[in-house]
Parts: sequence; structure tokens; C-alpha cells
Amino acid sequence: MGIYYLEAGANQRPSWVVYDRAGSAIAIARPGQIDWPAAFDGGQWFHITGITPAISESAAMLALESVRQARARGLTVSCDLNYRKNLWKWGKCAKEVMRELMGHVNLAIANEEDVQMTLGIQSGADVHSGYLDRGQYRGLTEAVLTEFPQLDAIAVTLRESKSASHNGWSACLHNGREFLTSRCYEITDIVDRVGSGDSFAGGLIYGLQKLPDHAAALEFAVAASCLKHSISGDYCMVRAEEVQALAQGDGSGRVQR
Repeated sequence: MGIYYLEAGANQRPSWVVYDRAGSAIAIARPGQIDWPAAFDGGQWFHITGITPAISESAAMLALESVRQARARGLTVSCDLNYRKNLWKWGKCAKEVMRELMGHVNLAIANEEDVQMTLGIQSGADVHSGYLDRGQYRGLTEAVLTEFPQLDAIAVTLRESKSASHNGWSACLHNGREFLTSRCYEITDIVDRVGSGDSFAGGLIYGLQKLPDHAAALEFAVAASCLKHSISGDYCMVRAEEVQALAQGDGSGRVQR
């Protein structure tokens, strides 16, 4: 099993991640080894991230096979682009692999750096400034939808990183008809931000299936990932009711008895 080590940052000291994925099951897995009809039997949604094809050449080939097989069987395919520079070491660069994979995706999830490094699509946003001009992201998401017309939507997380302990957190979503932006949360005294992107993706997938519209799904995803910043470890261990309470404005943090 692949593992990674996290040195948690605080204030002006950033967190550091060291990966140990070589020789793991997913790193050596190859196309043709998975029984896709059995794996997808009864499924409706398949989610993949850009971390899998970054691990090894065979994992990249398997990732491409997986999205092709999912689409062929009528599943909705979502992909969190998740650029990890420390993993793309096996030969091809991220753009060579991810642009092909993206041609089989219905919903893309990313941040600004992911779009730039995996798809080669630029924006004028400065992710290191601590302030994000949300107007830049309408153009960025429109550019992605133009280059990948099979996409139903793209969601982009917006992190204003004042320090390792203080972030502004929000997101936007473009579905080809409207450009939506969420409320922005000021998150201070961060416990652990690692896993917040996965929490956003999980919240968005849940919201798109359970909630009435894209705007509600976006707010649910941002609220879920906001709460993850208060939890140590990879997982967002909260109930849907807690997420809905925050999305609806209850962020007081009062003790619940």
C-alpha cells in the first residue's frame, strides 16, 4: 500500500509531503487486470484523481482505461486534476497524460495550479498573493469548457493563503450556462488542511446527486471542505447535517449538547 508522510506547517512555515508510492499495488497495476463489467456493476458514478496517473506509466495507462470503460458503460465520470509535482517522475509530463484523460470526463474539479500544470491552460490569477480575483476564474473555466466540450461542468477551489494557519476558502463552478461562486469562509487556526480538496470533491459529488441545483451543491461542497480544516487526518469525519448547518449560516462553533 502506498503511503505518504506529512510534516504539518503552521503560520508562515508550510506543510511538507513526502510520498512513498513505488512498488505499491496501484503503481504496478496494468490495463487488462481489472474486470470492469464486475467492477462497475450497479455503479452510477466513477471518480478518479490526477494522483493515480502520476504514480507510474502503468498506472497512467490503467487510469485511461478506467475512464474509457466507465463512459462506455454510461457512468458519470469525475476527475480531480490534483497536480503533484513530486510524483510526475516516470517519463511523461502531466499535460501529456491528463489532457487525453480529460476527454472522457463529465465533471472536472481543480484549483488554478492544477488547470495550468495538467491542462496547460493559463489564468492571470496569482495564487501566492493571498488574494484571488474571482473574475479571473470565469475566463479560466470558460477556456476549459471550450477545449473540452464534453464536460458538463468544472469546479475550481479558491484558496487565499494568508499563512499556513489562515486561509480564505471558497469555490466557483461553471456549467456552460452560468458561472456560480460560493460564499467565502475565513478559516483561522487551521488544524489540518490536507484532505480538504478531497472533501470538496466528495461534497460536490454528493450535492450534485442529492441537492436541487448546482448552486446548492457548490455551497455544500465548500462547507464540507471548510469543516475539514478543523479535523486532523485525511478524512472529513462530519455528518451531512453538520455540513448543511454551516452552508445555511450556522458557523458559530457553539458546543452541541
